[in-house]
Amino acid sequence: MKKYGLSAEERIKRKKDLDLIFSSGKFISSHGRKIKALYVVENNNTDPGVKIAAVAGKKQGNAVWRNRIKRLIKESYRLNKEILSGSCSEKKLLLKIIFSPFSLNQKYNKVLILGDIWSDMIEVMTKIRSRL
Repeated sequence: MKKYGLSAEERIKRKKDLDLIFSSGKFISSHGRKIKALYVVENNNTDPGVKIAAVAGKKQGNAVWRNRIKRLIKESYRLNKEILSGSCSEKKLLLKIIFSPFSLNQKYNKVLILGDIWSDMIEVMTKIRSRL
């Protein structure tokens, strides 16, 4: 696993995993309420680490805007993933997270850049790390 990469093994792709997180995951949001996360922790896993997914609903904007926000979420996670990956691997935990925009939508945020969500993503990730 590369230090700053986001490989296919680090992404949630199975519907079964997504359904599990949506049904029994714990909710957390940033102080600015821009980003929210649902997460599930699996203990004593043989393959410890972090798996993520980024989702955005249709009510938040058109397809171009939703794809952009998902790319920005994945990019900000990719650059700061050492916040979570180190503690998960030493505690032998598998952490599955779904990130999504909370109060961000196309109507009020026409143009988004990485700096708009950077601090909120770091805040959400540190909150999750403190709850492990």
